[in-house]
Amino acid sequence: MRLSQLLCRGLWGFALLSVLRGDTALAAGETPIVVGTRITLPSKVLGEERPLMIHLPDGYEAAPTERYPVLYVLDAETHFVHVAGMVEFLARTRHIPEMIVVGVPNTTDRERDLTPPFSKTERIDDGRLLSEVAPTAGHADTFLRFFMEELAPAVEARYRTQPYRILVGHSFGGLFAMHVLTHKPESFNAYVALSPSIQWNSSELLRTAPEAIARLTAPGRALYLDEDAEEAPNVARLRKLTQDLRKRKPANLTWRYDELRGQDDHASLPHIGTYEGLRFLFEGWKVPEKLQMTGDLARLEAHYSGLSKRVGYPVVPQERLFNQVGYRHLEAKRLPQAIAAFERNVTLHPDSGNAHDSLADALEAAGRLREALMHRERAIALAREHQDPDLPHYQKHAEALRARLTP
Repeated sequence: MRLSQLLCRGLWGFALLSVLRGDTALAAGETPIVVGTRITLPSKVLGEERPLMIHLPDGYEAAPTERYPVLYVLDAETHFVHVAGMVEFLARTRHIPEMIVVGVPNTTDRERDLTPPFSKTERIDDGRLLSEVAPTAGHADTFLRFFMEELAPAVEARYRTQPYRILVGHSFGGLFAMHVLTHKPESFNAYVALSPSIQWNSSELLRTAPEAIARLTAPGRALYLDEDAEEAPNVARLRKLTQDLRKRKPANLTWRYDELRGQDDHASLPHIGTYEGLRFLFEGWKVPEKLQMTGDLARLEAHYSGLSKRVGYPVVPQERLFNQVGYRHLEAKRLPQAIAAFERNVTLHPDSGNAHDSLADALEAAGRLREALMHRERAIALAREHQDPDLPHYQKHAEALRARLTP
């Protein structure tokens, strides 16, 4: 990953969020490692300004036509950095698509934002009235309005997004995710509820969620649930909930529940839980190695067609995958197959300088030098337009080809 591509540009104009802690001055020659931007979004719904954190995929600026699913992670003050890194890693290993990560901190009033309405007679474990202990709690529906009326529209207006949203929440955040799924399921396509606090309001979700999920009309929803196996009270609740789901077999929900054992606890569970949740949501995303090795374009495109049907938006084959297929054919001297793979890549990614330069490699090997030069020059033009750091390489390739064409 190029460092320049890690300097993600944000939304409304702001300071970079570095993984370096504090304001330590950099010595000469040192460069900060940046995972995103910190921004502020004014909210009329909440009557306050809300801080946000944005991570864009590697190469976002160099691929101006690519669009991406959006993952919204709650409690971002804790979870943004590790989730953004995880998404980048899983996308690079092709287990999930590249995504935009939007971190939503909940330091303003966490109980207010993430908890659903509750009974005025609700009591906590020590017998005190919940309304006395947390008087501002119970406004999850207002927080959801902020998401749907302000946050998501702002993100989708500013960034190139696919119509696919994921909500990741832990503890109260998991409770919020379950509340949204059961009350406004169309808000997100997929929900990752990690150790959700379903004991809220005398475990109301245990009574209401199975029926609400069984009545889901929004197609293609997905849910991943998990819990620390040592959290005995909540494990029992989640087992009851998932037993009811198995009986009802909701037609429009794909779901999985895991109990994690080992060294993880309530605080550390979100990392492994998010990892497992994303792998579950995009199971089958990665092209099998045997299929990659065949270089069969028809079968590769059929794989992506199946993914498109599953997630509900057109999934374009990854540029680097078809590039690898093309170079595999090229190294084996299968020039027609190499040219076909590179040409298809250019069709799918017309604004990629790398796709054009790679096609030129195959055309040049086939002796089609004039066509190759046309694609070399197109690669240079695109690289200049998008400030692609590979511009010098494209220029070097073009100069060498012009020398071959000069009598």
